[in-house]
Amino acid sequence: MGASMLTATIAFPAESAEPPNFDRGRQLLEEITDASLFTFDEPEAELEELLPDLDGECDLVDENGEVLIEYARRAGLVIINNLEEALDSQEATFLTVADYRLYISGGLSNGDNPTNATQGIWDAYKLPESVLITMGFIPAYEQPLFHANSRGASTPLTDTDVVDAIALGLGTSPEWPGTDTLKWIAEAIGKVRDEPGNAEPVEYLKRWSERYGFDPLSSKFLSAYIVEEIGKAGEEESED
Repeated sequence: MGASMLTATIAFPAESAEPPNFDRGRQLLEEITDASLFTFDEPEAELEELLPDLDGECDLVDENGEVLIEYARRAGLVIINNLEEALDSQEATFLTVADYRLYISGGLSNGDNPTNATQGIWDAYKLPESVLITMGFIPAYEQPLFHANSRGASTPLTDTDVVDAIALGLGTSPEWPGTDTLKWIAEAIGKVRDEPGNAEPVEYLKRWSERYGFDPLSSKFLSAYIVEEIGKAGEEESED
């Protein structure tokens, strides 16, 4: 049977000047009273693995199968410690994508666990979401950063936010009054791009190309949205 690569990732805001605050997570962990906030798939087996010094005779769950909060907290502390060690180890690295710092570890699926760091990151998602967030992590990073974590605070706007704003603005307007509609669309786009209308069309095309190091006329998709005569003028200017 062939081996496959297994990876684990956890996200943190790229613009944060502070590293993950593990002490804050440990502090909040002590205040958690609802064990159901932890997401153990097989509670007893996972607790025994995280807490190997437990007396085998002790009950880890109540009569309803719910993890006892004492052991959930103790396991949570181990998870936080392991996560901190994992992200500080040579087994993990990170890359920055779309305002996220994605911590990554991985390895082959056969034999031992891919890496200790991989397991440490996987286990982090067993913690209550509030604990991950208070340490600064973004649990739902498949969502746009603005929707996932900022709660409308100081996170920079993303392209997704602007597209959502335009969709909502158009979708909830009973009428589109022409020039006024185009004006607020241009202003919204100006939050993440050079604002349309603030330069002559040919100059705007040139400025866009220089800013992103890419000629939009070379894209079948983008070129369809460039006014034909402006596109021809841009091609002539680039040939000069």
